[in-house]
Amino acid sequence: MYFITMNVQKFKHAFLNRLSGFEVFEQLMDLLPDVAFYVKDSKSRFVMSNQRHNEICRAASEFQVIGKTDYDFFPKDRADLYVARDRQIMRTGIPTINVVAPAPEEEGSNRLIIGSKFPLKDRQGKIIGVAGIHRSVDETRVTPQSYGPFAKAVQYIHEHYSEPLNTRKIAAMVGLSHRQFNRRFHRFFNTSLCRYLIRVRINAACRLLTETDRSITEIAGEVGFYDQSHFSRTFTRLMGLSPLKYRKRHIPGA
Repeated sequence: MYFITMNVQKFKHAFLNRLSGFEVFEQLMDLLPDVAFYVKDSKSRFVMSNQRHNEICRAASEFQVIGKTDYDFFPKDRADLYVARDRQIMRTGIPTINVVAPAPEEEGSNRLIIGSKFPLKDRQGKIIGVAGIHRSVDETRVTPQSYGPFAKAVQYIHEHYSEPLNTRKIAAMVGLSHRQFNRRFHRFFNTSLCRYLIRVRINAACRLLTETDRSITEIAGEVGFYDQSHFSRTFTRLMGLSPLKYRKRHIPGA
């Protein structure tokens, strides 16, 4: 098996080394309408960006993205999260697969992305950057059918996030047993259903904190937390600051 694997690798590399460039791969990436693709260097500066990623950055073309960082396009809270993940991958060399995170372009929205990042190495094996892709999980439109049996489940979660979680009901909705659903959901999204739901609730809370004058207690209950202290602890852990500090940062004078 080892020798077969080595021969396959040699065959692949021999062909790829004959290519004059990566233009054809860039063109193919631009044809993926709902998938954002990018490459960053060791300082988290964009080196490549496909059309969907350009749109998320609100850039007309890749030329307006290359050389810049997440801080040039997204809220600081989001950029901090993305750059920290870049650094972790470049430090450890371990990719992150199907990680759920807040959508980059909309502060405080319910939208999430599911993305993967891999370390990039030079010919000497030194890590020199990261490559990543992500697509949105949007509560306002039909979840991509590529999510398979999870499409209906994710849609349901985004529409009923404030309600008590009934895993068995959601599993039955997609024709799986409770145990099968939990195992496959974790394998696909790299997180449990419960943690995914908490992320949706916290994102909803971000929106309410910046768009309404409701109290922290009211917001906690509205997004599905029945204990304000639990809500505050969870919010602080995921967002890096308390709900009150988050509101003051985004609403001057609040």
